[in-house]
Amino acid sequence: MTITDLAARFDRRRHPRFVTAFEADLMEGEECRKVIVGDVSAGGCLLEHPLGFRIGNTVRLRAKDLDMEARIMWSRGDLCGMRFAQSVDPWQVIRANVDGAARLEDMINEGARLRLEPTR
Repeated sequence: MTITDLAARFDRRRHPRFVTAFEADLMEGEECRKVIVGDVSAGGCLLEHPLGFRIGNTVRLRAKDLDMEARIMWSRGDLCGMRFAQSVDPWQVIRANVDGAARLEDMINEGARLRLEPTR
């Protein structure tokens, strides 16, 4: 099952998700491991790691422009969903961690601007 398939099955979300893929550090007590962030919202994110996750654990997720306590809410195989202790700006997190994200944002904004300009 892919991350996208799993995300579609458990769509009880309060905040829109933004699909992404970047590496972050997950801290559980003294243990630190590299995880892949598969999506981000204002309230949480989807993580992937081959060793899986323990539901209910309080953890800390660290990446560029992100250092947040969170709780593991669900886990299926090598994926989990976590809820952040505080809201984040998902686009800011993605922009800081994904090469080319800022350029993509510029292209989207330029496209929107061009659609709003009157044609001659």
